[in-house]
Amino acid sequence: MFRNIVAVSNSNVVRQIAAAVAGVALVVVLWSFLAAETISARIPNPLEVVGTIVNNFFDIPELKYIYYSSSGLFENVLYTVQNVLTSVFMGTAAGMMFGIALARSRLLKWILEPPLLVIGTFPVVMLLPFFTMWFGTDRVAQYGLVLFYTFITVTLVARQATLNVAGYFEDFARSLGASRGFFRYRVIVPAVVPEVIGAVRISLAAGWGFEAVAEILGAPLGAGRLIQVFSVAVMTADIFGVLIVIGVIAVITDGLVALAGKWIVKWRD
Repeated sequence: MFRNIVAVSNSNVVRQIAAAVAGVALVVVLWSFLAAETISARIPNPLEVVGTIVNNFFDIPELKYIYYSSSGLFENVLYTVQNVLTSVFMGTAAGMMFGIALARSRLLKWILEPPLLVIGTFPVVMLLPFFTMWFGTDRVAQYGLVLFYTFITVTLVARQATLNVAGYFEDFARSLGASRGFFRYRVIVPAVVPEVIGAVRISLAAGWGFEAVAEILGAPLGAGRLIQVFSVAVMTADIFGVLIVIGVIAVITDGLVALAGKWIVKWRD
């Protein structure tokens, strides 16, 4: 019986991998077809893009003419990855604690929930000019956009997850003699974590774009800055190269978060 379950599970994994490979191959074929029907300045072919990734990986000479210093794709993408991961981590930690406190404290709910809900409806990109004015090209200006979005997202999710646990589960825990502290750390936090993991994945998915936009408006390094430089010079293949590298990193990061989340909440199985 157990062997049959393992065999079915392995078969599903193989099918998923095969479907993913087929999907990527289909995209490459369509991309090659479109590239063959137009000029390289509009849609470069895949091999040309791969060549730019290799050539630009450690050094991009074009940057010397604009910034009087050179850096490579690796250094700039690393800057973006560090900003996104740091912002999401900080926003998640703060949002989770604040969301739980917001659901557990009636006073905080009365005072802070209305403005929080209003702020949550604002387009996040509208806040970017303020971060630029306040912090200039400092790294905080790039952190701010992703951190704010993550904080709002995780706060709202953690708040709702905490409210879902309260009531019946709280009464049941109290009837068994659980203290407030025990209920908070042994019931609420484990119940909130699965929902927060989903919020983290959403924040990461949006964070790459927010970070790139922030870097375009002013950053010493970053994938966004490279996109800005390459767009001015009409280096389409180089832009595609940056986007593909960021896309691959985003997919890998999301997969790692999903695996980590599955391990953290394995108690649910």
